[in-house]
Amino acid sequence: MKHVYVKKTAYGGLAAVLATGALLAGCGNSGDSAKGDSKGEAKRGSISSSIYDRGNVPAEEGTVDNNRWTKWLNGQGPVDVKFVPIPRAESKQKFNVLFASDSAPDLVFDYDAGLMNDLYAQKQLLPLDDLIKNDSTEYKKLADQYPILKEMGTKPDGKIYQFGRLLGMKTNDLLFIRKDWLKKLNLEVPKTTEELYKVAKAFREQDPDGNGLKDTYAINLSYTADSVINSMFQNTGLYSKDGKLQKTWEQAKEATAFKKQLFTEGLVDKDFLTDKNGEKAKQDWITGKLGMYAQSSGADQVATFAIYQSLKKNVPDAEVIPIELPKGPYGQFNPNSKFPVQMTAAINAKTKDPKAAMKYVDFLVSKPTMNALKNGLEGQHYQTDKDGCAQPIDKEKNKKEMAMTNDIAMLSSMALMGKCEKYEIKLNPEVPQEKEFLNIIETADKIYLNPNLPFSTEYDATVLPSLPADLVVINKNTDTINDLWKKAIVSGDKYTPEQALAEAKSLWEKSGGKQIDDFYNKWYQENKDKPLRNNDFMKLKFE
Repeated sequence: MKHVYVKKTAYGGLAAVLATGALLAGCGNSGDSAKGDSKGEAKRGSISSSIYDRGNVPAEEGTVDNNRWTKWLNGQGPVDVKFVPIPRAESKQKFNVLFASDSAPDLVFDYDAGLMNDLYAQKQLLPLDDLIKNDSTEYKKLADQYPILKEMGTKPDGKIYQFGRLLGMKTNDLLFIRKDWLKKLNLEVPKTTEELYKVAKAFREQDPDGNGLKDTYAINLSYTADSVINSMFQNTGLYSKDGKLQKTWEQAKEATAFKKQLFTEGLVDKDFLTDKNGEKAKQDWITGKLGMYAQSSGADQVATFAIYQSLKKNVPDAEVIPIELPKGPYGQFNPNSKFPVQMTAAINAKTKDPKAAMKYVDFLVSKPTMNALKNGLEGQHYQTDKDGCAQPIDKEKNKKEMAMTNDIAMLSSMALMGKCEKYEIKLNPEVPQEKEFLNIIETADKIYLNPNLPFSTEYDATVLPSLPADLVVINKNTDTINDLWKKAIVSGDKYTPEQALAEAKSLWEKSGGKQIDDFYNKWYQENKDKPLRNNDFMKLKFE
């Protein structure tokens, strides 16, 4: 296996962190004073930019498109930005509607590689090569120093269409379990999917919370939890076998049968399909009604710690540990991780001022901006300690006032921010709850980034080639096929996983799915000896 290595040089000569006074000034207005004056100063450009709407902005902070941070961006940034809210759980559908109606924003942010590939195939994205070469400062330096950003942003026509960031390999999918419930019911941590089922049944039927009621559930199935369970069965779309890339048909059937068993026996929330954003499942977990909680966001995240804190507030005696994904019929796997190089943004092909969009991207990738979006404003949200690291002044205040910054920071290359910007540095081991969470992060890193196990997803979507336009149309049947698996879960004897498999295969074949299979296999034959698998990227270094 080849060693993937990226050499780090100085970070582009970036300016030191902005002065506190200038930062604070940015929160007071939308930046009108910077637009230019009657003396002929250059006029600022104007763009629109998407921003995820997760419904997490406190009412007193405003709205997702109008709050202290959108004002700060307009006040400190080089262009005027109008923010377009995109519902996080339905981003693909929303973007499709916006592009179809010719009203999509100039700058498109989304984590979904499939969506970006579709937009490329539909010629909705602007080639960026000349823009980066001739009009960029910070992003150009970054991409020159880390050419992998150019490689990952390049589509089949040989041109760059996406901007990205450098994160290093991080955890994403997680599976937590109530260790105190295991102790109470004299159970061991499940090592296989069969054992997980037995634990799930006990968590539902043996009153682990001791209130005398049958009101606990085993595990969540809604929203991103689905991908965690799929990983136990290698149900991740494609896998290599016998020298070919193959679709995970049998894995999908087995994963569906497992979920169906949990659903039919009442071990999971019967309404999981309507829990579109996973909020109901989160509430069940933090109120102590769920024995296992599958989520996607990573262990070293403010949001993950906030969920842990909420559980401990409601159930002080709760003991939580992350566990390895149990071994399934196709082996044992690492779950999906945060890919170390993440392509997160593109420019609408119909934007009227691409240079303004480029200026805004340069502003977002600069170290001062990354610092502000990570730590807040010095003197207001953090103070610098003796080691030069930002330490929060009031964590509860920051939680409220910085609830929206993660989704603004989708171009922040945190792998280049040094040890001070590791989330662990913000936690105080002298505080029992924070010490507990430090242990959770350490354990999660060890068991979910295990070099001795394969990742459930062999090739990240960002590595796979973009489908040509004619195949994109065929691939849309994937949504219909996913609906067949969901139908099989909730339909009892009326519709089985075997029936779903037969119908899914038939639909795939009749619609021309073999053309997609052949397309990916051609790519696989040309690239299978290159370091492109997720396990290869575990060796990616930034130093």
